[in-house]
Amino acid sequence: MNQKDFELELALSLIENQLYDEALSYLNRLIEKYPENQQLLFLKGKTFYITGLFQESIEVLTTIVANKTDYWQAYELLGEIYRTLNQSGLAETFYSKATEINPQAMSSWLGRGKMAYQQSEYQIATLCFETYLRSDMKNVEIRLLLAKSYREMDNYLSAIDAYNEAIDLDPTNQEIYEELGDLYVKLDHPEIAREKYSQALQVEEKTRPVNKEIYYKLIELVFKEENYQKAFNLCNELLTIVKSDPKALFLSGKALIKLNDIKEGRKRISEAYNLEKNDVYWRYLEKFDDDRLREKIKPRNYE
Repeated sequence: MNQKDFELELALSLIENQLYDEALSYLNRLIEKYPENQQLLFLKGKTFYITGLFQESIEVLTTIVANKTDYWQAYELLGEIYRTLNQSGLAETFYSKATEINPQAMSSWLGRGKMAYQQSEYQIATLCFETYLRSDMKNVEIRLLLAKSYREMDNYLSAIDAYNEAIDLDPTNQEIYEELGDLYVKLDHPEIAREKYSQALQVEEKTRPVNKEIYYKLIELVFKEENYQKAFNLCNELLTIVKSDPKALFLSGKALIKLNDIKEGRKRISEAYNLEKNDVYWRYLEKFDDDRLREKIKPRNYE
């Protein structure tokens, strides 16, 4: 290894070990020694970026691109900085230049995809995410973004494929099962949605907070199937984990009423309202009591 390569390795080592002040000081000396070396300038700009000094990073990186260089990493990092600063126009310009110089500039494809997704440009987002995943096939987060993008485009078959590919990569990820269940609800396939929500609950870990929303969604589906005992059991399962959860109490009360346990059902709904002054709970009680009163005073038919 020659002296120049050794000095570059040392600079990289300082950055990797998060010795940023030392790295900047050393890079400044090297830049004076090798003023034409663009990689040293880039590393200085990258160090500023890592430490949150975006304006300083922009100034350094701009000196590289001002020379109409093909140093695509500088364009890519400028894209990252401007995306972080929510300056999407400039970010897109620099990302596009990076991918024009190097079609394998994957962080640029990813950054462009995330911006397009945020701006509801889902067709562009899917193109960018698909391109990025060619180099990072096991990235579950990006597969989820790809699935969401396809879903927003009403391309449900591609969305389902992307969700299932994500499940293959991370079979204990509750979010994937839940979103896939939501999609099947939208497609009016409640039986498959119920299966996905159930799978989400089965992979639940003790170290992870309970996802009450999955329970609620599953209970609502079981209600629609008029399987009130199953709905009640799910409510009780949730209530053993999350004590005195208002919505679980309300749903369990509804299930009990359907199962003709009127007294206990009404009691649970009242408890839910006392815990959370939700108008939905109150209106349900009012309607239930009005219906029962009308049933009691209904006149008899005499022949």
